[in-house]
Amino acid sequence: MKTYNNVNFDKPEQGGLAYDELENLLDSIPARKKLLMIDACHSGEVDKEEMQRIAMVSNDTSLHLHKGPMLIYNENAPKLGTKNSFELMNDLFANVSKGTGATVIAASAGTQFALETNELQNGVFTFCFLQMLKSKPTCSVQELKKNISSEVERRTNGAQKPTSRSETSNFDWAVW
Repeated sequence: MKTYNNVNFDKPEQGGLAYDELENLLDSIPARKKLLMIDACHSGEVDKEEMQRIAMVSNDTSLHLHKGPMLIYNENAPKLGTKNSFELMNDLFANVSKGTGATVIAASAGTQFALETNELQNGVFTFCFLQMLKSKPTCSVQELKKNISSEVERRTNGAQKPTSRSETSNFDWAVW
């Protein structure tokens, strides 16, 4: 089994998990209702407008959201042509389900960190999921997406915004 650690974020193919591998795994599962939750930094879509906001925030010395490294937009990086990366990720997430009912919920946008605190003893995303699991006797996939997103945003003061993709927003099913 391949292990994924020491990811080079300048070259994610070095140590990172290729999205095609996730896609192939989900496609090989015969169930029509599938949920993939990813609690990892930079796990969601990347939008070019978000990259511009990051560049503006990184230039504002009065704003400090965290003590760790900060993602800086590289103007010299290869461009995606007429499609921005958000559109590309929408295509990838749409392709992942290929009519099989796969829903993907990512802890953060592609430009964000998945925040953790010692107080919660988990990442904020996982903590919010566990709280929902404990407090709700049943939950649909649409309710899970909506509630986990709003709770993570609230707990991080908007610094972390989960993202999600599914075959269709009309396709809802009971997660538990």
